[in-house]
Amino acid sequence: MPVLVDLEDLRKALSEEPDRLAEELLPEGSFVRHKYEQGIAYVNRPHAPEDADPGELETWGLTAEQWSQQMEVALHALKHDLKLDVIQEGMGRV
Repeated sequence: MPVLVDLEDLRKALSEEPDRLAEELLPEGSFVRHKYEQGIAYVNRPHAPEDADPGELETWGLTAEQWSQQMEVALHALKHDLKLDVIQEGMGRV
């Protein structure tokens, strides 16, 4: 059974600790952590259930709906951490 992260749980945790990296809340070995680590180019794309990658569904044991939800979680986590990085490090960091 795949490890799933609930978007609302992630949002709640980050609202309680806005300076915390979302990455710290993503379970090791999970699909959402895998997509997060691949980067924004891999998650900032259409991610409705009909956009699900058949290979990823099979590899990770996900339904198309779960894939879509986890892609949304990864995108939210990345956006949070990128914003936090800009705030902490500044725009000029490469």
